[in-house]
Amino acid sequence: MTIAVQRGPLLAMLAGAVLISTSAVFVKWVHIGPTASAFWRMALAAGMLVPFVAMARRAGSAWRPTPRVLGLVALAAVFFALDLWMWHRSILYVGVGMATLLGNFQVFVLAAYGAFVLHEHGGWRLWAGLLLALSGLALMLVPGWSGFDARFHAGVGFGLGTAAAYAGFLIAFRRAQSTRDAASNEALLWWMCVFTAALLLPLALAGGEALPPRDAADWGALLAYAFIAQVCGWLVIGRAMPRLSAGVLGLCLLLQPLMAYVWDAALFGTRLDAAGLAGLALSLVGIFLGLTRGARAERPA
Repeated sequence: MTIAVQRGPLLAMLAGAVLISTSAVFVKWVHIGPTASAFWRMALAAGMLVPFVAMARRAGSAWRPTPRVLGLVALAAVFFALDLWMWHRSILYVGVGMATLLGNFQVFVLAAYGAFVLHEHGGWRLWAGLLLALSGLALMLVPGWSGFDARFHAGVGFGLGTAAAYAGFLIAFRRAQSTRDAASNEALLWWMCVFTAALLLPLALAGGEALPPRDAADWGALLAYAFIAQVCGWLVIGRAMPRLSAGVLGLCLLLQPLMAYVWDAALFGTRLDAAGLAGLALSLVGIFLGLTRGARAERPA
């Protein structure tokens, strides 16, 4: 595959990764509870996806999957609702950058699933990546751990829980995609948004969170969040991924946690000391090795 052929998917992937990196910023900006903002992300995205589902249907795709596929999508929605419930709290407790970095540890949860369930072998990249990522995280957290309050400690736990829940979502949703038959990917994504919103709504109400956004600024932030995280993230990046090699894809995906720290510093004043910067670098290298575990030298067709 030539560089010219890859240029379009590469640019789309880079742009998508930068856009996705802003997701946590909107969670910090809105003045409603963490579960309520998660609900609006999915509910608004479901509305935005309707034209895409309609276009796919006119092209001959089915809008309703088979019962088995729909069950897999529902299972994915359970994991994704749990993922958003924890991630939004992690964002508020530990900040945009750290919460995004912790969520990216899903790479190693997926690798563990591959090793123990699918009997895959990750090779040296997986183990080296895990060691580097954990060492980097320890370098960022251990020196000041005793000085962090209970809220920060809980945020780290929520962030690691996010990684586990997101990995479960990816496993179930990818399985649904691989067996979707005549249903379009747009339809699967729409159903997933509807199911997840339906799960998050009672959780928000049970938690006593105010559901309606406070003002126009909150509506704008939520609309941007839904469009960037769900519509752009899954339609743009999802189409570019299969056309890039594992190494290039891994580097592109690292833009998300890296840029999240940039937004955290620029918008919220978060600063990392020398140990924190070194830890971030080690974690990113480790995640990259985890993303490219088992990658073959040749580019995919």
